[in-house]
Amino acid sequence: MSKRILTLIPVAALLAISSAHADSLIQSLNRVDNSLNKVQNTIHGTQNTIRDGQNKIDNTQRAIGEIQDGTYVEKRVENKVRQQKRRAVNDLINKSSNAIRKATNTY
Repeated sequence: MSKRILTLIPVAALLAISSAHADSLIQSLNRVDNSLNKVQNTIHGTQNTIRDGQNKIDNTQRAIGEIQDGTYVEKRVENKVRQQKRRAVNDLINKSSNAIRKATNTY
């Protein structure tokens, strides 16, 4: 019986050391994971910046082409009219939805 107890003491000490080591390892892995997340966020931000810059270049080149073709003003007016129509329709939908909610007393 005492021989078993003496055998269990080193095993218990080993488990305690292993537990402490595992906790340290988990903390290290969490730090690495956080660092990787920061790097990933930085990469995504850089990709978005590059994409935005490319969109600006594309828009500028398109506008230059339209100016050279003489269609710039026409296309800007068409876009403005289309946006105003879309806003008018959306406003009408919102107003009718609000009136229906008020009439049915559901919010």
